[in-house]
Amino acid sequence: MENAIDYSRKWYVMAAVAMSIFLATIDGSIVNVALPTLVRDLNTDFATIQWVVLSYLLTMTTLMLSIGRLGDMIGKKSIFNAGFVVFTVGSVLCGLSPTVHWLIAFRVLQAVGAAMTLA
Repeated sequence: MENAIDYSRKWYVMAAVAMSIFLATIDGSIVNVALPTLVRDLNTDFATIQWVVLSYLLTMTTLMLSIGRLGDMIGKKSIFNAGFVVFTVGSVLCGLSPTVHWLIAFRVLQAVGAAMTLA
């Protein structure tokens, strides 16, 4: 009976990991669809709004190796769990951001969480 519980739990873990990887990778490019709307709604120019995408991708790729090493030192599970929380908080804050500068800052926070889940 204990093996059945462990086996079913593995599916939940796999689903959580798959969902976080899917969200972290798609979030780097899905914002491109909304860029014209963001330019209009946030009253900014296109050069500034491009930093919404660039800040996410640059932060995630820059931190991936160092967070991976940190995961090797202190444990991948704790880094993944913390990254999931950071990514979720960053996502909520992105939705609540009043200006483009706050949106860029919260995208950096979101990218830190994404790097933690992918590392």
